[in-house]
Amino acid sequence: MRRAIAAAAVTAVTAVVASLAGCGGIFGSAGGTASPAGNGSAAARPETCTIYAQQHAAQVIVSPGHQSECGTLISDLTGGGIIWSFTPNGNSLSDLTQECDVTNAGYEAVVLDDSGASLGQSTCSGFETAGWTASTQPGPLARYVTAQQQASQQQQASASASVVQVQQASSAQQALAHDVGTLNSDSSALGDSKSVAGGVNQMNRDYAQEQSDYQQEQRASCPTAAGDAQTVAEDAATVTADLNTLNGDIENLQAGDIQTVQGDLSSVNSDLSSLQSLGAAPAVNSAAAIATADRALTSAWAVISSAQAQGKAVNGAAQALVTTARSWATQHGC
Repeated sequence: MRRAIAAAAVTAVTAVVASLAGCGGIFGSAGGTASPAGNGSAAARPETCTIYAQQHAAQVIVSPGHQSECGTLISDLTGGGIIWSFTPNGNSLSDLTQECDVTNAGYEAVVLDDSGASLGQSTCSGFETAGWTASTQPGPLARYVTAQQQASQQQQASASASVVQVQQASSAQQALAHDVGTLNSDSSALGDSKSVAGGVNQMNRDYAQEQSDYQQEQRASCPTAAGDAQTVAEDAATVTADLNTLNGDIENLQAGDIQTVQGDLSSVNSDLSSLQSLGAAPAVNSAAAIATADRALTSAWAVISSAQAQGKAVNGAAQALVTTARSWATQHGC
């Protein structure tokens, strides 16, 4: 975040240095060497007070700190166009960077700001000029602040993940509702295999015509009987053509409606799997649609199996009848 403090920063540093260096009590050098706030590893909750730079991201946390002590620090730091107060500046702790960790006479202060922001850096310089010592290892307060920042980041990440999961579950619910509807519609169309059934019926009609023409041959005399035998052969060729059409209809059914319903089933099962992985119960009952689709597929495969068997049998009988018709004509000298 850009800070409009180019000229004010120098003045702020001067004010910090002058006020902290000349101040008695906790914020001045207090004479002698600053004592570290501690080197333990536990991020225990310390007693703190926090002040905020208004219209900036910078914050200063002091431990041990009380309102009166931070009130003094507000007076010391405010100046050069920078105003500090107890009023939060709206910046999340997890989005800030620890610019420095300084100690003095048993007190620890952590300065935070946007990464690389000059106000936090100048405030750190002011503390050090006033006699505070920059810690080479994070003190208890710095470790506590780090733990709080990490916890906040984890909470934000968890919240974001939860939002994403809810969105994914909602999308999966919508997909399931759509795919179940499509499965019902396509299963209904698959149950009507008229083209295949019609192909078998056409073969039977043409074979019946062939049988009729053979009977006509038997009633006729030469040379008419020879012509009837040729007609029987032509009828058999028609039956074979019918078989080719039937096989084409079967292939279309397999590659079309059957494949479509199988794809619909796969989509519904995928939707259910997605919802299960997201820990969400399906909002649409897909059991009935799946059962209907299974019955439709079973019926379609039964129709195909029956049609193939009947088609093969009728065509075989038709070809055999050609041989019979020609033999009859030959036997009768036609």
